[in-house]
Amino acid sequence: MKAVRWCLAGAGLVRASLSTGFWTAVAYIRLRAHGAQVGRGLRVRGPIRLHCHRTGSIRIGDRCRIQSGFAGNAVGGGGRMAFWVGRDGRLTIGDDAGLSNSTIVCLREVTIGDRVFLGGDSKVYDTDFHSLDADERERAGNPGARTAPVVIGPRAFVGGHSILLKGVAIGEGAIVGAGSVVRGRVPAGQLWAGNPAAPVRVRMSPRGTREPGGMPAEAWP
Repeated sequence: MKAVRWCLAGAGLVRASLSTGFWTAVAYIRLRAHGAQVGRGLRVRGPIRLHCHRTGSIRIGDRCRIQSGFAGNAVGGGGRMAFWVGRDGRLTIGDDAGLSNSTIVCLREVTIGDRVFLGGDSKVYDTDFHSLDADERERAGNPGARTAPVVIGPRAFVGGHSILLKGVAIGEGAIVGAGSVVRGRVPAGQLWAGNPAAPVRVRMSPRGTREPGGMPAEAWP
């Protein structure tokens, strides 16, 4: 039985390597066909969903890792990594970022910093999609829909199933707990969670370690 397990494990590693090589090549070709700038060492496991308007732009830094589908990362179920960049939208992903089974919609500007981890089934939206005015919503073309840039700072970690809304700014090294809905600013080095996301009673150090003497949540800015 051990020999069978070793064989299955070896076959799984070979299959994963071949799958990563194949889907990386496919993703690279599709991204370049859409005018994207792609850095060195991109690794993609699984098919991605991609739309980029001819006036939009995508820039991906070096050594980025993208997981798409259940085999790459079970978090998010069978969902795929999806990029949707609209007219004049600008999507920038820094070096060494890791993205899993998430959806990014960019109608204005989304910036993901170096070494950011974006957890499975997370959503990043820089738009409301529709106007808050009922009369405008009934008109074609979604007039009045508001947009605002989204910035995820270096080394930040966004937990799975989180939603980042337009205008969000997440500071360096900050953590967003799984399943959170974020609107506004998350200061650097802090841990936020919930719907709507709020500071937790733990302050994170610059290196991401827990500091039990953190400031009470109600006293944070």
